[in-house]
Amino acid sequence: MFNIRKAVAARSHTTLLLLLIAMAFAAVAVGVALVTPGEGTVATLLARGSNPDEVTVHTDAVKFKTQGPTDVVVVTQTWQPGGHSGWHSHPGLVLFALREGTLSVFDRNCNAREITAGEAFTEPVGEPMEVKNYGTVPAVAYFAFVLAPGELGRIDEPNPGCEIP
Repeated sequence: MFNIRKAVAARSHTTLLLLLIAMAFAAVAVGVALVTPGEGTVATLLARGSNPDEVTVHTDAVKFKTQGPTDVVVVTQTWQPGGHSGWHSHPGLVLFALREGTLSVFDRNCNAREITAGEAFTEPVGEPMEVKNYGTVPAVAYFAFVLAPGELGRIDEPNPGCEIP
């Protein structure tokens, strides 16, 4: 015998599932549309290596510890005058050293920090940032990433609402 309640309930569940799938696709499409790609910058992978061991280093000046295997990635990046990275974050430790030029590094609160040749810093993990070269000469930096095995060093992020000229 045909049960109308079961048929209506099954149709309602199917409709709800299709609606949720459509909303998920829309959210992904909006997220992709909000990503701010960089321009005028080129990164070059210099090396990537895997370390199968846990690492513990404790000196007077440095304390560093991993919880299992890691990948170490070394990259150089050049920003042409006016070039910018696009909003992004990093999932692991990033050590940054600027070899040439000057860069402005913006945080999620639109605050800028100027980095000049010879300066270094540690980039914040998981925090959105934008890097721009306002100078008249190319800026060249070197990065060392410590990441989970196979992890990418960059995650594209939407602009948090900063108006950066």
